[in-house]
Amino acid sequence: MAFATRSKAEEIKREQEQRRVILTLCVRYIQSAGYQEAAQKVIHDSGISLEKFDLADNIDLSIILKDFEDYYFLRHNKQPKVIKKAEFVEERKVNKSVSSKPKTTQPAKKEPQENKKDDLELSGKAINKPKEPEVETHDEYYENRLLKPLPDYPTEYKDLAVAIQRDICMANPGVYFRDIIGLTECKRLLKEAVLMPMKYPHLFTGLLEPWKGILLFGPPGTGKTMLAKAVATECRTTFFNISASSIVSKWRGDSEKLIRVLFELAKYYEPSTIFIDEIDSIMSQRDAGEHEGSRRMKTELLIQMDGLVKNKEKIFLLAASNLPWDLDIALLRRLEKRILVPLPTKEAKKQMIDSLIPNEKIPNIDTMSLANRLENYSGSDIKLLCKEASMKPIRRLMRQLENMDENVTMNWHVPAEPTSIPSPGGITVQDFEEALANTKPASQIKQGAYEEWFNQYGSV
Repeated sequence: MAFATRSKAEEIKREQEQRRVILTLCVRYIQSAGYQEAAQKVIHDSGISLEKFDLADNIDLSIILKDFEDYYFLRHNKQPKVIKKAEFVEERKVNKSVSSKPKTTQPAKKEPQENKKDDLELSGKAINKPKEPEVETHDEYYENRLLKPLPDYPTEYKDLAVAIQRDICMANPGVYFRDIIGLTECKRLLKEAVLMPMKYPHLFTGLLEPWKGILLFGPPGTGKTMLAKAVATECRTTFFNISASSIVSKWRGDSEKLIRVLFELAKYYEPSTIFIDEIDSIMSQRDAGEHEGSRRMKTELLIQMDGLVKNKEKIFLLAASNLPWDLDIALLRRLEKRILVPLPTKEAKKQMIDSLIPNEKIPNIDTMSLANRLENYSGSDIKLLCKEASMKPIRRLMRQLENMDENVTMNWHVPAEPTSIPSPGGITVQDFEEALANTKPASQIKQGAYEEWFNQYGSV
């Protein structure tokens, strides 16, 4: 099973590399022929980048075609027929996809040898252990990745599909689960939903099929979006980063179409992960006074989410919200796991401070006692606090430099040499005290409100 999985992964990787080579050959040939706008259209639709990959020296589409014609003539004593006239208009679309492919011939079978020995003898062949495939790093995966062309949508859906495709994450977010301090339960469930089923598919079958939907809720700045970035980095699925602006349109009926196209593209590019941030902005509770367009959009989203649970496609929906009590109750049923992303513990706060500021900069500060004073501070609040404290020595140094010679005009646009100015020095206890006095928690909603909602609706 493991060998078959590796072989399939290698075959998919080889096909993607072949597609990249063919597209790069075509783009460079189109550019050399003077069709610049057509080349830019191919680059835009395919997602290839000539800044990352380009043709090797002495490689050209015309050279490859000429070599093939020479080889074909040498083999069959006639020129190959690469293209032909289209006989029927109805077949034009089909012929367009296959006419440029050269005909290939099956290799001739070797005739059995007649001078076989009559004596019985044993002959063997050593069995070589299959070579382990080289594992791509996450940076290499994103750099080498190439999206398939969009499906052949009707005209009314084509522009919508292009708009949704722009929300596919093509750059490495660079966030790993190991970088996230605390949140052990959240990381475990996300790995259960995406990572482990890809690594051990034989375990997650039948009743143990992976979770299809997870809701992350909690105070602002606790790490919900960072968890989503870790999923995008490590899970190597097609990651759709969706916001309200991606699927809400002012044109009648377009919002429902955008949601339908989103889930169709997720099936097309599976395995896929759909991340909807601030889902409460589009899936609030329905009431009698709600606008008809908003109600139709919510209904379409609920229908598509029902399809995720019933079908076997490898699509995972991850949603985040700061206001879970505003969500429609029908949405909660379709999100199988509803996880509280809490404020960091005291130990986690200490680890955050230690990781943000090196020990040599705060040698005389007890970070544990400082962490005990950070009640209701989220992870982003702590980062802002540490940044403010780190700015104190910089400000002192700036005042010294400005007071050295007030009559000298500073060339602010010219970067200074690092060795031309003194070191700003370390961070003092007073710096942290002033930063703590000036930096307050961003959220005024107490964690008790989230814990109360979790006790009623939570699912881990």
